[in-house]
Amino acid sequence: MIDDQDELLRVLSEEIGLTPYEARAYVAVLYYGPLTPKGVNQKSGIPRPRTYDVLNSLVGKGLLMEQPGKPSKYLAVDPSIGLKKMMEDLEAKAVRQVKQQWESVEGLVSSLSGPYAITRDSSFEEDVIWVTRRDSAMIAKYSEAIKNVKKGFIVATASPNPADKVTLAAVRYALKKKKSSRVIRNINSNWPKKDLEEYEELIKMGDDIRHLEYEGLTFAVFDQKDIVLWLPPYPSTRTVWIKLPQLAKILINHFETLWEKSEPAQPLLQRLKDKK
Repeated sequence: MIDDQDELLRVLSEEIGLTPYEARAYVAVLYYGPLTPKGVNQKSGIPRPRTYDVLNSLVGKGLLMEQPGKPSKYLAVDPSIGLKKMMEDLEAKAVRQVKQQWESVEGLVSSLSGPYAITRDSSFEEDVIWVTRRDSAMIAKYSEAIKNVKKGFIVATASPNPADKVTLAAVRYALKKKKSSRVIRNINSNWPKKDLEEYEELIKMGDDIRHLEYEGLTFAVFDQKDIVLWLPPYPSTRTVWIKLPQLAKILINHFETLWEKSEPAQPLLQRLKDKK
């Protein structure tokens, strides 16, 4: 419960979404209502030219009731009804907006995929190094690389967390296409049961996953030539993409050394799952 009016004003404007003037008028009517516009102006201190606009906005949001007259009077709607109804309306509006945005994205994807494919293929054939600095960009590019792998890929990761859902979906896609996937990662007791089961399913699909308490460089190699390096500290949003077969060979040899030190993940996944 918030008793301090200044804190009420802060929450209403910063967390609930009312404008500062709306918050001040709303609190004034809650504490001193019913009030005329002049009374709201005196109690809240909002500028007189803005008083009617602010009150009409609060009525429109379902937070105040208006009693017509000369002058009109305003009374607060029960906050347990008014505020909750306002949030429900805002939520419904946001859902509609997101739905419309998704429809627009679907149309854009089909329109832009062709030009992107042309620039992607030409750029990656000509250039050696690319860098991503945002997590969303890294996940998108990494997932695309997994889906487009011709033969297979290897991954050694120092991350203690399961892979994100987008990446796992890309791995499933590659496995269904009979591509090779070999992964070294740290699997631990902090993983939720759902993630443990998801990795068990990947193993059943053919993903060769091994456990190692690894703290070294996180990297992936695609088709023995395309490299992804995650730059520390981890978890990292900065990745370097390199097309350099000589470096790929070095990383592959390092991966095989780690592979010998690791253990099959399936027994560990089962033990951890049994404890959940």
